[in-house]
Amino acid sequence: MVADDRMGGARGTPRYDGEPSMNRTTANVLFCLASLIGTVAAQAPGTESAEKPQVHPVNDLVAVVASAEAALTSLRMTMATTGKLPGGLDVTTRGELRVLRGTQAKPGDQQFSALQYSFGDGLEGRMETARTKEGILIFEEDPAFGAVFVHIPADVVADLEWASVILKKTDLPGMVDGRAQSPLGSGMITDLMRTFDLAIAKEKEHEGDQGIWLRGARRAGLDAQDPDLPLADRVEVFVRDRDHAVLLARYFVGVDVVQQVTVENVEVDAKFAEADFKVDGHGERVRDVRDYQPLWEQVLEAVTGAEAKAKEGDIRPSKRVRQGDKKPAPSEGKDPAKASGGK
Repeated sequence: MVADDRMGGARGTPRYDGEPSMNRTTANVLFCLASLIGTVAAQAPGTESAEKPQVHPVNDLVAVVASAEAALTSLRMTMATTGKLPGGLDVTTRGELRVLRGTQAKPGDQQFSALQYSFGDGLEGRMETARTKEGILIFEEDPAFGAVFVHIPADVVADLEWASVILKKTDLPGMVDGRAQSPLGSGMITDLMRTFDLAIAKEKEHEGDQGIWLRGARRAGLDAQDPDLPLADRVEVFVRDRDHAVLLARYFVGVDVVQQVTVENVEVDAKFAEADFKVDGHGERVRDVRDYQPLWEQVLEAVTGAEAKAKEGDIRPSKRVRQGDKKPAPSEGKDPAKASGGK
């Protein structure tokens, strides 16, 4: 089988053998991807945007959604996407997200996502990721490259989180999807506000649910070829009143819907077993990320890129530990996917 630009990199799923994944793919939109993500990649709530939206009613809505996220103890969500890749090939994804907040008895949040994707010509693949206090585990299997099972240790995760704050990105290589950090969608809306002139529409209903519609066209002057921006020229989003969850996002080019992300079910205060946060390696040997060169090179590129942009004295966590510096750096303590962008 010959690999083409669907598999990994810019036009496919989060495979690490090629270019970093981008916002232009539907698979990206579901989980790393701006899991309403958006890819539109969910900007970490709590970070300052280079073009911070001015205060208006959408910011008030983001603050409400972020507050609801902060109150969550656990959540299970199922989602689906449909869309077309550049060139017209259909792609669909289905996935599930699980989030369990840490407690005093069991500190540390746990996150799990599972994703299956398929193309219009019949090719299929799948991906699972889990995050615990030990780090992140990733299993991916696609028809072009086969299977890979990788562990990203907690110290590397800490460096990536630090880099995501500096770079204002939550879809860095290997990171668990942004929607797990802002599972109801506050991060996605925040990111969309950087690209689209969002406004609250008059309509208040979607398929029997009451809520708020946001609609907006692409901001003028943005680079149409920027891979970190969504391809769409306008977008619409529905936020349900009952649980403040983003249930639907549609991305348009002209009159055509090029991507649609649909949340099928939201279960707040879900009950989980320990096995619900385990990744099955399907017989593959787990590799440390440092021993898996395609992904490790991307991790290093992201971290060194952040170091180049960081303010003086703001060094990555692993270097602070080696230097014996226990004082938090300016960016430390800001969760890169919990920025509301609100008041």
